[in-house]
Amino acid sequence: MNDPAHIAIIMDGNGRWAKAQGLARLHGHKRGLDVAEQIIDRSLQVGVRYLSLFVFSTENWKRPASEVNNLFALADRYLSRFEKFCKDRVRVVVSGEREGLPDGLVKKIDRIEKLTQSFDAICVNLCINYGGQREIVEAVKKLNRQGKEITAEGIEQNLYQRLPDPDLIIRTGGQKRLSNFLLFQSAYTELYFTDTLWPDFTPREYDEIIDDYRRRARNYGGINGSE
Repeated sequence: MNDPAHIAIIMDGNGRWAKAQGLARLHGHKRGLDVAEQIIDRSLQVGVRYLSLFVFSTENWKRPASEVNNLFALADRYLSRFEKFCKDRVRVVVSGEREGLPDGLVKKIDRIEKLTQSFDAICVNLCINYGGQREIVEAVKKLNRQGKEITAEGIEQNLYQRLPDPDLIIRTGGQKRLSNFLLFQSAYTELYFTDTLWPDFTPREYDEIIDDYRRRARNYGGINGSE
């Protein structure tokens, strides 16, 4: 088993962590951003080439407006770290619908994607206003507008980003579902679920999960040598 080139993470548990600490949900999200930055740094160190993070789903609009605004503010804060992106050669891309996002955030997304497009140490894919079903529907619409046949290859070429499929999806927080995350791309992705709430997730646990992945045999529907 090779090392995972693309890891995707559903960062669940910020709100429950804050509640357990007797804090407002915002504190959980702030702590979650700190953890995300630690995991990005660790991914760089261990050679992960692509890291997708589920920041804000299309279903998250159901949350109180104050929490939604705080989540966008935190995304804006992360996207402001251009000097660190340059230092670490981090390419940043964003998957999701721009419609509905604050104008300032959209401008910052466009700017950072352009400024970091040549960086090649790692690609951090931030999934903001993202839904897997919506992504597939939009890809099919593009093919229809182009007058092209609907094929799996065509859909793949019209997703939000042209990235390799994730080798591993990690979900923290104890839930065991994908929650509309990278549905098309995860047909043969390895899954790992941990009860750890995202604000308590550590680089050490991340390393242990990667080690677990290395011990798995992937056959993509075929038969491996041990069967």
